Amino acid sequence: MSDKKEEIITNINKVKEILNIQDDKLDSYLEFCETNITDKILDRCNVEIVPERLNSLIQEFLIEQYNLNKEGIGEGKNQISSASDNGQSVSFQTVGGASSMSKNVDEFLDRNMATLVKYRKMRWS
Repeated sequence: MSDKKEEIITNINKVKEILNIQDDKLDSYLEFCETNITDKILDRCNVEIVPERLNSLIQEFLIEQYNLNKEGIGEGKNQISSASDNGQSVSFQTVGGASSMSKNVDEFLDRNMATLVKYRKMRWS
């Protein structure tokens, strides 16, 4: 088994332990989330391997994704994005859900850029 695959399993098992998840129903979803954020970290930091110290950041993201989707993977939740009074107009946006995974990863990494920048390597063309 490759080191990357072992790290994914380790991150997923740690998250399952933290969240007290006893079955393997969400393993595929968590693995998808883990692979997604790992790829984005590699791209943002210009590195080939995610530094071990960033595993806690990955686990934090997995927990966040789990909490966004725990009522149904892929469904997401509607959240009011704008409202009017006299025109009685209300707009919603979907938060969470598999369709917003890329946006969730980008927003999470943006919030944690101060941590990522410590591991960033310069890329020379």
